[in-house]
Amino acid sequence: MPNPEDGEEAMKEVFVDHVFNSARDGWKMTTAIIGAHTLGGASLENSGYEGTWSDVEDQGIFNNGYYRSLLLKGWGTELAVNGNPDKNQWIRVDR
Repeated sequence: MPNPEDGEEAMKEVFVDHVFNSARDGWKMTTAIIGAHTLGGASLENSGYEGTWSDVEDQGIFNNGYYRSLLLKGWGTELAVNGNPDKNQWIRVDR
């Protein structure tokens, strides 16, 4: 899995260049698989990150709530999640 700290370049290296390298449009396939974020969230215990990416009413439902949140919500950065300087994340600022 790509390291979230490495951003778009890590997504390209893992998914576009390797997983979907024989697909006609690896970026479309990558975008589709990233949509799985709409189903849940991150927990400190499992990943070192904390939070969800879509609204409460969309949690656990495979829909486009994740993409709507990316485009329509306000986002800011949280540096050093839980005091860990190696973990930074985007957080909703319009909660």
